[in-house]
Amino acid sequence: MASTPTQTRLGADAVADAFERHGITRLYVFPGGTIAPIFVAALSRGIEIFTARHEQGAGYSALAAARLSGTPQVAMVTSGPGVTNIVTCVADAYFDSTPLVVITGQVGTGDMRGTLPVRQRGFQEVDTLALMAPITKEAILPRHPDELADAVERAFRIAGEGRPGPVVLDIPADIQRGTISEDHPMTYRAPARPEPDAGVLDEMADAIAGAQRPVIIAGQGVLLAGAQAELRRLATARGIPVSQSLLGLGAFPTDHELALGYHGHTGNQAAGLAIHHADVVLVVGSRLDLRQTGSEVNSFAEGGRVLRVDLDSAELDYSRIRTDLGVLGDAREVLGELETRLAARPNAEISAWRAQVDAWRDEHALRWDNGGLLKPQHVITTANRMTAGEDVIVVTGVGSHQQWVARHFDFDHPRRALLTSGGHGAMGYDLPSAVGAAMNNPDRRVICFVGDGSLQINIQELAAIVEQKLAVKIVVLDNHRLGIVSQFQLINWEDDPTCGKKWNPDFAAIARAYGIPAWTVEAAEDVEGALRESFDTPGPTLVHCLVDPVEDIVPMLLAGQTMAAMWSGPE
Repeated sequence: MASTPTQTRLGADAVADAFERHGITRLYVFPGGTIAPIFVAALSRGIEIFTARHEQGAGYSALAAARLSGTPQVAMVTSGPGVTNIVTCVADAYFDSTPLVVITGQVGTGDMRGTLPVRQRGFQEVDTLALMAPITKEAILPRHPDELADAVERAFRIAGEGRPGPVVLDIPADIQRGTISEDHPMTYRAPARPEPDAGVLDEMADAIAGAQRPVIIAGQGVLLAGAQAELRRLATARGIPVSQSLLGLGAFPTDHELALGYHGHTGNQAAGLAIHHADVVLVVGSRLDLRQTGSEVNSFAEGGRVLRVDLDSAELDYSRIRTDLGVLGDAREVLGELETRLAARPNAEISAWRAQVDAWRDEHALRWDNGGLLKPQHVITTANRMTAGEDVIVVTGVGSHQQWVARHFDFDHPRRALLTSGGHGAMGYDLPSAVGAAMNNPDRRVICFVGDGSLQINIQELAAIVEQKLAVKIVVLDNHRLGIVSQFQLINWEDDPTCGKKWNPDFAAIARAYGIPAWTVEAAEDVEGALRESFDTPGPTLVHCLVDPVEDIVPMLLAGQTMAAMWSGPE
């Protein structure tokens, strides 16, 4: 009796099987021949394929989906220019701790350059692993179809475990098409999670309980750990003011009486003063980079103790800032442990400190003159007021508009969430990230604030927004300059030859060419009406706001300044 033939399994099937195991229902791609076999295998399993207009469009859409879900998502691009075009997205995911699996096509193994001293052997061949190694948690090149199941499982696990980040899987075309000889067991084992040191936790609790001028700095690590509730209980129980990093905004409600907004280079002076004069600063899940602390690291909380909680041992071992006590662990677990310990310790008297912080907050409240030309702050505060109480996802590009949004919009994660590029600071993050946010959250309002410079990096993704029928509300803050760099040049050299007085097209007309309803606003009294029409119109819309071209970000923390003495604008 003849035996029943078994179905031949290809390398691409092992990849698609991993997608199913990890709950991947959509791939974010820009296609090419070297990656096509995996598309075929994924479609046969009912997995949706979203095709962006550029590799950055695919990468940032996947990145937004990953940040909002907290689980690894998949971006796929072809070899050569596909790889080089998505490098920026990979770097963004790495610096901002986003769990992302990036699958790149590669030429066949027989056409790869290997160690030969030639520039290229295969068409559209680049050394993907060498390009990606410094900006990934791991970059993997399987060389046999039988290695694929374990390699893809490893990629998903590494991307999501510990401090999240991107993993790149570079798969040669012949490995995707090759036959899997047999089922190979997956051998990857996740490393053990660090156990917080109980003795250090006790010391931290003693320091916090005895502090007369305490401050908490909440970073994105709070959001990654889902530790917002623990943070809020600890802060409110002890009455401790909370400042937040740019990426940490929403870890603590920014409209809370204890909230200081965010601190650092373009943050709030009240937050900087509180940190500078604190006797204990509890830093939770924040890398304390240059944009947070300024250049005068020896003056950071110089009269106080710095306590740090982080899941990444390297952030504690190689801290830019003096660390008096550091504990390695998950923010949610550590804050829970501190909460338990603090419950048994009396509160120090901090009423004088709270009064001082409130006085700083009143003295340094962010103000602007609403007369004359339209101010960007007015546009943002109007949108914030109009959406109060709503679930909203706010996406920004990078530049002055990003900082104004961080200052003037209220965040309370996950109900009011911010998506922006932090450590990499990449213009063009905006539209494609709004695509990913809207595709995965069709019932939530998505507002994309974008500057005229950042918008033009990935403006082609307007086509994806229309094609997918995504109700993204785009607000363009057009000041005809690359504002934040222009301001830097003017402060230092009194001229901005590369960034100022930029010619811009009519963005409302461009939106209409894509089939997107659009409005142009030049006066403060017209802002609310235009935003109301935009928000009430089904589908995508764009409001082109012609804002004051000389409005600066004030105050600003410049080189050589301590956090207590930010630049307050031109004399």
